[in-house]
Amino acid sequence: MALYTPKRIPANWYQYNVKFSIELLEVFINNIENQIKTSIHEYNDKKETLFLDEQPEINYARIVDVHQGLDSETWDLNGIFKEYFPTLQRRSAFLSLFGFLEHELDNLCMLYKKTNNYKIDPRDLKDLGIERSIKYLDIVVSLPFDKSNNKWVNVKSIQKIRNLIVHNEGKLIDIEGNLRNNEQQIVLQNEFLSGDNVIIMEEGYLNFVLKTFDLLFKYIDELIQNQYRMTIEITHSTSSG
Repeated sequence: MALYTPKRIPANWYQYNVKFSIELLEVFINNIENQIKTSIHEYNDKKETLFLDEQPEINYARIVDVHQGLDSETWDLNGIFKEYFPTLQRRSAFLSLFGFLEHELDNLCMLYKKTNNYKIDPRDLKDLGIERSIKYLDIVVSLPFDKSNNKWVNVKSIQKIRNLIVHNEGKLIDIEGNLRNNEQQIVLQNEFLSGDNVIIMEEGYLNFVLKTFDLLFKYIDELIQNQYRMTIEITHSTSSG
């Protein structure tokens, strides 16, 4: 996406590809949050309050708020326009961010396969998604990826939220009425998540997710650069000998 595109090799993966995509996604997130703020402001500003005189003889009237065809007698308008709709927008953006993570990790694996002429393809491995990519980088590429580091652990927590949204509509209660304790703990420990029965994404969560992904990318890039330096040193030492 950058104007200057250098050679497509793993060593350039972050600096000349992922880094630019991160910058674009920061703008994307900012636009989403601005849209949400505009919608909430429009609701607060343009919501109509109607007084319906049903029994004027006893001074009884119904007070009904109306906005975009929805009324407060049928719907919780504050909940819908200030919480539900913003969460839907953030969920959609969140899934796009996770798709970006999956794509970039898979792209890195394919770069390694092409650059080093590996016979093993990422799709030959049994795992799926980000687990498959990390396994490929570990087993095939021999990057010393540490799965116990906080960067990976934090991404795995985000993945649990992603899976809950995709497969269970973000519900923190299972079909038997039991609380999903692991996911609930993730919600409680994150200042940008809330909700007792359903996950609510607050402003700031999308930026938190993108920054978490960026930290993982930078960690992987550091491993890549170290590997390249070692390869160059070994090659230089061999040729000198």
